[in-house]
Amino acid sequence: MNRYCRSVVPLPLALALVAGWASSFLQTSAEEVLAEETQDTTSGPEAAWPKVVHLAFNNCDGYLDGPAREALAPVGKPCSVDEDGNVFFVSAEADGSIRVILKEGLCRTVAGDNRWQGSLDVEEGPAAFIPHLQRQGGIGNPVTTIVAVGRPLQILPNGQPGGYLLTRGGHGTGKDNWIYKVWRNPDKGGRWWFKVVMGNGKTAPPTEVGQSVPAKEVRFRQLPLLFRTQRLPEGRMEVYAFSEGAIWRYDDAAGTLTCVLSPKDYLGKPELGLTGDGKPPGNPDRALVGPDGSFYLAWYQGSYSKPFVARVYPDRQKVERIAQNSGSVDKMFDGDALSQAAFFGGPLLAGGGIWPPDIVFFGAVDDSALRRLKDGRVSTLCKDGEWREFPRKGLAYHSNHPYTHRECAPDRAPRWGRGWSLVPWKKGDQTGYYVVFYTGEGEQRFWLVGPVDFGKPTVGPRVGGN
Repeated sequence: MNRYCRSVVPLPLALALVAGWASSFLQTSAEEVLAEETQDTTSGPEAAWPKVVHLAFNNCDGYLDGPAREALAPVGKPCSVDEDGNVFFVSAEADGSIRVILKEGLCRTVAGDNRWQGSLDVEEGPAAFIPHLQRQGGIGNPVTTIVAVGRPLQILPNGQPGGYLLTRGGHGTGKDNWIYKVWRNPDKGGRWWFKVVMGNGKTAPPTEVGQSVPAKEVRFRQLPLLFRTQRLPEGRMEVYAFSEGAIWRYDDAAGTLTCVLSPKDYLGKPELGLTGDGKPPGNPDRALVGPDGSFYLAWYQGSYSKPFVARVYPDRQKVERIAQNSGSVDKMFDGDALSQAAFFGGPLLAGGGIWPPDIVFFGAVDDSALRRLKDGRVSTLCKDGEWREFPRKGLAYHSNHPYTHRECAPDRAPRWGRGWSLVPWKKGDQTGYYVVFYTGEGEQRFWLVGPVDFGKPTVGPRVGGN
């Protein structure tokens, strides 16, 4: 389904725009776009800096497909990047569409439309008629509304689909906790198709680790969050659902959900500590599985005054609090993760790909900084690709320090955003790329930042002293 023009713009104007887009796109390769949007790195030390590329959108309103940087989209929620570098997302304000920013520089609609399709009583059919999708899920947390696995746009030489998407049913439809699979169906001539793969059954999901059940038979009591992880050492992609403190691994080929973490593995453990109001923590708000199999859990909504993150090790025998908000960002920012680090509405987990063991990435509400926990300390990614510690947020964002993103030209770097999403790792790569979204002064934009050396030592001493 290739829809290039869908908006409230008048038809004659839309046709003129499409004609202009087609001409400019044929003359402009993806490599030329990349070069145009990248900082000048032709000489000097800047040549080794990560590139900052404006991928798509310049506005926070409207609905229009076409050349990505001229297309329109409402404020987005977390995105997911496939193995070919295409960016999939569900608009937060539109009525349930899945859209993709193609690596070639175009934005297209994959499923749904900019129209309310409510509680359409279907469990399978053409993706154009998918019922209303879920908007909620995760400022800062990268993959909760949509997950891209493999190469969803491709049909393989053997005639099988190259990958698929998972997304969630929307509020007010009676299908709030349903999970849809969206893929190019070879039995339908490669047409985009959808079907319910979990969440509309009658059985509660298992809470005993190792127990598997048919995914189609499960009914979630609370809205599940979806995410994926590339596992070390080979980079195998795994898909997970998280709800009520438990994590399940989804096997698309077998059609099963398998419990891999139960709340009883960590709740009640003294190592978790207390919430900001002095109470034992309940179920976490967000979760992520690390490439080494560690479970990272974030308490956010229920402990806003002092959010924190805990790690459950792969064998589920060890639990520890690893980071928390220790105060105001006006007085502290980076440093010791339990006593010096501060986050405005965070720490929030960031991930979606692969990175070295014992490293965790954080974001925060309306904050463009990518922050890293390594060796018990939090540091901030700078535009030269180095990781540095800043004692206050103001020093990182507003000072004359030459390496912060704030010092970039306004159209050359993210300012603030909903979060970061890791691009899939390929064997042999030692670095990676991040996509940051919802940036600028209220504008919807997607940026590509990288390559980034995730395991690079932090540059010391702390910027500006202690």
